[in-house]
Amino acid sequence: MRINPAKLFIVFLFIITITSCSFDKNPPTTPNIVLNTVPNTPIPGNGSLNQFLFVALKWQCDNAGEYDVYIGETNPPLIKNTTTTNKFYDTPLLKYNVQYFWKIVAKLNDGSISAGPVWNFTTSPSPTSGNGYALLLNKIETSVPHNVKTIFQVVDLAGTGVDTLNLSNFEIFEDFLPLSKTETELSIVNHPTITNQIRTVLMLDNSTSIQGDIDKIRTSAKAIVNGIRPNQEIAVFEFSDRVYLLQDFTNNVASLLNAIDNNFTLGVKTTDFYGAVEYGTSLWNDELSITKILQGCMVIISDGNDTQGSSSLANAMHAVHNKLVFTIGLGSEIQPEILNAIGTAGSFRIGQENEITKQFASMEQLLIKSANSFYDLSYKSPKRGSDNHTLQIRIIDNQFTGDRSSILTTFSSSNFY
Repeated sequence: MRINPAKLFIVFLFIITITSCSFDKNPPTTPNIVLNTVPNTPIPGNGSLNQFLFVALKWQCDNAGEYDVYIGETNPPLIKNTTTTNKFYDTPLLKYNVQYFWKIVAKLNDGSISAGPVWNFTTSPSPTSGNGYALLLNKIETSVPHNVKTIFQVVDLAGTGVDTLNLSNFEIFEDFLPLSKTETELSIVNHPTITNQIRTVLMLDNSTSIQGDIDKIRTSAKAIVNGIRPNQEIAVFEFSDRVYLLQDFTNNVASLLNAIDNNFTLGVKTTDFYGAVEYGTSLWNDELSITKILQGCMVIISDGNDTQGSSSLANAMHAVHNKLVFTIGLGSEIQPEILNAIGTAGSFRIGQENEITKQFASMEQLLIKSANSFYDLSYKSPKRGSDNHTLQIRIIDNQFTGDRSSILTTFSSSNFY
């Protein structure tokens, strides 16, 4: 019988094919994904220079649900500024030409803690004269039929609110093309007036080390109260072994003076100065938002001598970080170095109370400027379709060109008609 060569070739190929197959091989596996549970990839990059006074911190981290943000002028940073679920944090107003250290401590989903390395950046030197502004986005929202609205703040290069701008000072871009001011009914106006308040803690030393100066402290405290501003509330405390409330926060001058005249008396033979600093600074948190602006401060009148030892100078320094504290020193056991260290807003001698009340007036003006430095931008967008678009806000002839010199954000035109 003759064998057909073509059939033989086909059989040969079939045999090779099936013998080359391996039916007992393991199925392909999904490659392992390596998770980085240590905070990494900082923005700004480690060692960055010339950062603006408001810095947008960003980082990466896997399998974490919450982050503690530490930032300060010491290495390592000791101050926890916030706890957030985001991988970003906008710092409060910083100082010019200062090296800041920061780190992130991640709280992982399994309940463990993962601390990142310490990173650093340096803020820019004090600016020369120039018309520089920073724009800070608060929020953006859309509504039908095709409305876009955003609220933002404008500050100068010292962080002071700018409240004198109007539509003619801005240029607006949608998808990087100039927005018609007439066809879109574009409007930029000052945000409605925001509540602003100064809250002041008046902390009076009544320990026996200043026994001969009680009347001087009383006179000094009354001078502070008589310098109260219309939007200011003051609370009065005394301290020796511990802190005692004499008058809770009020703007009623008569009540405050009565508490100083009649309730302030000599205390005992121990002074918890550092504890009084910690307690006083815990009574307020500064706030800057589109609904409320609150600036707190403390005036502490004392010799600065802590004899109790219940707390420490380190704890007191931690407490006054990023808070305004005025110190007024007096007495035979005065500790000027301690008072200077605690007085973040200034250290004064008895009789210089008018210097502090002058600063109250300056604080009031800054608060009013901050309250009026928020702007509402609104317009009717010509965009349609479920697409994302960019919105950019710039100030014409802004001499500041760094980070935050403009706002670049996005919105969706979904449901626009």
